[in-house]
Amino acid sequence: MFNHTFLARLFLVGLGVIGLYTVVSEISTEDVSLIPCIFHSLTKLACPGCGMTRACVALVQGKFGIAWYYHPFSFLVVGLAIAAAFFPGWLKNTWTRHSPGTRNLIVISGIILCLSIWVIKIYSGLEF
Repeated sequence: MFNHTFLARLFLVGLGVIGLYTVVSEISTEDVSLIPCIFHSLTKLACPGCGMTRACVALVQGKFGIAWYYHPFSFLVVGLAIAAAFFPGWLKNTWTRHSPGTRNLIVISGIILCLSIWVIKIYSGLEF
């Protein structure tokens, strides 16, 4: 019942509903806070994923610059969700076509890039 395709579609529908609600109710992306961040609550520091919810909502609203500012990985998350929701066979074939070493390199590179963005934002004083 809960496979990747279903969860990706659920994510996209939920994101669309939240995006529509924020537009209709004129809630700004700065005021969107759906999931409390445990890391931030405990350390008072932003986590590597902080800003992702606001970035995804901004993407749905068509505010691409704001989405990039909050978290550049939102484009990747939404893009992968669209691929998983509508092209699951293609996505699986594309991923499994690569060797395990290449897949590990892609995942490790993504983690390093995400952590690098996080460190840059923290040290430059950018808001999340």
